[in-house]
Amino acid sequence: MTDRYYRHYLIPEIGREGQHRLRASAVLLIGLGGLGSPAALYLAAAGVGTLGLVDGDCVEISNLQRQVIHRTGDIGRSKVDSAAETIRELNPDVALRYYREYATHDLLAGMVQDYDIVISAPDTFDARLMINDCCVAAGVPCVHAGVSGIEGQVMTTLPGTACYRCAFVPSGDAGLPEAVSPIGTLGVAAALGGTLQAAEVLKYLCGYGELMTDRILLFDLAGTSLYSVPVRKRQECRTCGVTGHPVSGSK
Repeated sequence: MTDRYYRHYLIPEIGREGQHRLRASAVLLIGLGGLGSPAALYLAAAGVGTLGLVDGDCVEISNLQRQVIHRTGDIGRSKVDSAAETIRELNPDVALRYYREYATHDLLAGMVQDYDIVISAPDTFDARLMINDCCVAAGVPCVHAGVSGIEGQVMTTLPGTACYRCAFVPSGDAGLPEAVSPIGTLGVAAALGGTLQAAEVLKYLCGYGELMTDRILLFDLAGTSLYSVPVRKRQECRTCGVTGHPVSGSK
C-alpha cells in the first residue's frame, strides 16, 4: 500500500484492512456512459484491484455533456479504450479487463461469476433487466441505477433480496416499453447516480454501513431531495421468486 490511500486509512470503516479488501476485489462495470463514468473514476481512485469494463459503443460528441471519463480527443474511440486510458492515468495500480462489446445474456452469463459485484449502468431498461437476471442466476450482487432528466434511482441486490425485476416489472410482464424518443439527462444527475453506485460497492467490499437492499433510493435535483421506498420481494417474480421461472436469454 502507498500514501495514495492515506485518507482511507483514517476512516474507521475502511482503514488498512478495508483498503486491502478493495485491492483484492474485482468489480464488473457494465456501461461507460453517464452513470458508469463517475462510478469507474471513483472506484479506480479508491484502489479497487480489478475493474472489468463492458461497452460496445464509441464516444460521440453528445456524450461529453455527462460522460466525464471521456474527452474531446476521444470522439470516435471505443468507450472501453477511452475509459481505460483515463483510469490508467488516474491510478496505474488498477488492473483492467476489456470487453469491447455490448452486454448480452450469453456474454454476462459466463462472466459475472468472475467478479465480486457488478455495477449496472447501461442505457436501456431492458438491458438493466437482463443484467439483473444474469446476476440473480449467478448469485452475484449488483448495484443498479437509472437517471431521467433531473431524477434518478439506485438499488442494490444481493442473493435472497428483492431483485430489480421485483421493483420495476408488474407481475406477469416481461418488461416495460422503451421510450420512443430520447430522454434528456442532466450531467450532474448522472454523476450523482454513478457516485451512489460506487458508494454502494465500497460499502459492500469493505463491509460497513447499510446497503440499499429491499428498497430504492430516489433523488430529485429540482428539490434536492433524497428518500427511499421499500421494495418487497415478490414470490411470483420470474427471476428470483419461488413460484417464478428463471429467465434465460429473453427480456
